Amino acid sequence: MSRILLPLPLLLLTACSAPTAERTNYPQNPAVSDTQGQVFYFPATDPSFIPTDSITAQLEGFPPRALRFASCNLFFFGAPILSNYYLGHDTYRFLWLRSFDRPVLLTLTQQASGATLRTQLLSKPACGPRLTSIQFMPPGISAEEERKLQHEFRKHQADPAVQQARDEANRPPVRVAAEETLRPVRAAQWRRFEQLLQAASFQQLPAHEESYGLDGARWLLEAHQANGYHMVERHSPNKQNSFRRACEYLLELSSARKEERY
Repeated sequence: MSRILLPLPLLLLTACSAPTAERTNYPQNPAVSDTQGQVFYFPATDPSFIPTDSITAQLEGFPPRALRFASCNLFFFGAPILSNYYLGHDTYRFLWLRSFDRPVLLTLTQQASGATLRTQLLSKPACGPRLTSIQFMPPGISAEEERKLQHEFRKHQADPAVQQARDEANRPPVRVAAEETLRPVRAAQWRRFEQLLQAASFQQLPAHEESYGLDGARWLLEAHQANGYHMVERHSPNKQNSFRRACEYLLELSSARKEERY
């Protein structure tokens, strides 16, 4: 009798946990993320991510460096992945990465109880180069001069103020919880935002455009809807750019509206 009854709990567990087969516009690839949107970011299959020449391939890599940087910042925000599974409610997410200011993340979400806009900030950009010290020895110096420079370098490295500054620079960012806000969004404001997206032909814009600017800002907007996912990332769009205007509308609704724009 035990040979018959023992497998039953396993069969019941399998039946309860099996996902329901349904048609979807999302890849649902478990190698990318799970159903809660955790693990990695941005699908690498978008054709606009592919370098157009060998020089770009060497400079940007694949996927593009800007999107790897954006993905890392989203990870430190603790944000879910929006591109792999539909998470049950329409969401627009704007990531604003500025060279000289803190990262900003705005998440506009529509739920049964109404729409909300969450504003979050990091203490500093994530995944930047680590600060280290390198000693330079001028060519042609004597052994005595070299020993003197090495002594001065070690003394400088042992300075507590220098160590503290280096440790602070290399410390990972944290979410600034004291500045996080969650605001209600009226139906008319949601419609106005989607009108601005339509005016920008958002769904027809390529996800990524190659650019080589060393500073400025990255403007990245994701649309996560039941009928599919789309993202657009641009480097420092000008003030007349219709895509930027749509993103700025979200900024105006948020608690980050006074942050410096560029």
